[in-house]
Amino acid sequence: MFVEGGGTKKKFVAEGDTLFKEGDAGDAAYIVDSGKVGIYKTVEGEQVELAVLNPGELFGEMAIVDGSPRMAHAVAIEESVVIKIPADALNSRLKKADPFIRALMNILVQSLRGVHNTYMRRSRSFTDYMNAAQFHLQSFRLFLLRQNDDERRKLGHEKLDQIDALMGELRNLYKDHPDRRENVLRETDLTRKKSD
Repeated sequence: MFVEGGGTKKKFVAEGDTLFKEGDAGDAAYIVDSGKVGIYKTVEGEQVELAVLNPGELFGEMAIVDGSPRMAHAVAIEESVVIKIPADALNSRLKKADPFIRALMNILVQSLRGVHNTYMRRSRSFTDYMNAAQFHLQSFRLFLLRQNDDERRKLGHEKLDQIDALMGELRNLYKDHPDRRENVLRETDLTRKKSD
């Protein structure tokens, strides 16, 4: 645990204060000493909550580990005290770590960024919502195939057929309706993995 000194210092933040913004350089990491800090990302004008951090939790370290800009912004949800760890202090500790551990940390940070980016590609447009619903209906069809109750399985497929027909009608109803929102779901987001 980092303690005050060696470049680290405690900082009071009032409710609503911003500690850093998305796109900022990673100049420091933080530990919540008291209070709560929210991590948010703005997507199409909507603020999406990614996490609420409580005392003892570290945040803001990823931008220091891999040198990338901040991928979200941090705001005090209530009056809080954070321990600010300057990038230099964190980097000096990282340099003392085993090279394998440093490489592993970089891999983990890249993986987390990948998961974050995938999560942010949630449905936006009408087409996205329809394709996502179709994907989940197909998943439910596969679930029904594993059921032992023939009658329940048959009724389930009949209901899904009705939903498919209604979705077809809905697609037709809006096929000429202009949607200014961008389609963000990729084919890979709607493809079941063989391990599923």
